[in-house]
Amino acid sequence: KQWYQRRVRVQATADTEERLAYFTEIPSEEGLFTQDFRCLTCSTHIGVQGQDYRVCGYDKRYYCKPCFGNFSIVIPGRIIYNWDHNKYRVSKGNFDFLNQVLSAPNLDISKLNVSLYDHVPELAKIRDYRRMLNMTREYLVRCNNKDEVSFESVRKKLGSHAYYWDSPHLYSTSDIQRVFSGQLLNYLKKIVQRTIHHVYCCARCSSFGFICEYCQSPKPIFAFELATTDQCAGCASVY
Repeated sequence: KQWYQRRVRVQATADTEERLAYFTEIPSEEGLFTQDFRCLTCSTHIGVQGQDYRVCGYDKRYYCKPCFGNFSIVIPGRIIYNWDHNKYRVSKGNFDFLNQVLSAPNLDISKLNVSLYDHVPELAKIRDYRRMLNMTREYLVRCNNKDEVSFESVRKKLGSHAYYWDSPHLYSTSDIQRVFSGQLLNYLKKIVQRTIHHVYCCARCSSFGFICEYCQSPKPIFAFELATTDQCAGCASVY
């Protein structure tokens, strides 16, 4: 029994790794001969002198009709490279896999397709809001004011999406769908507006503002004011 369980775990790991290989790709069909005219799942003969088959929209592999089923889902690679949010028919195994990783933050836009920011204005706005959220966190961490916009309250509101203020580029497939629907932009906008308002109004947080070393204006400036300030990458001064 233990040997069988280990074998199942090894097989599951191998299957997962193979499915992950297609996660950020748009594969092409290679022909039935590459599978020896057999279903990828059950090895039943398909095609010529075999059963009817279907092509999976996720891995472009071939499956018999019973193993394929009738499942449709968005394809991460098509979203990342083509901003294509249509659902495609996929095999049952790939449908289950894509649902399992739907909420996993494993899509880094800056590494996969940074030009997407130039073509999807909403995504660029969300990147900036997440940058601002990251910057306001530094103020909330040092603040001892326990109002409704405290560090702990924002952390709880973000919940499993704490990576929103860790990296401006990291997304799950579910996040990307919320970008497309407009939900994520509105959600982040409200949080950022409240955190920035807190920094401006809180005596302790506002005291950590910068005085521009160029113009010497007495009005403090903040790094999260992206439209009017720049921050030095070396010394972190704000101008």
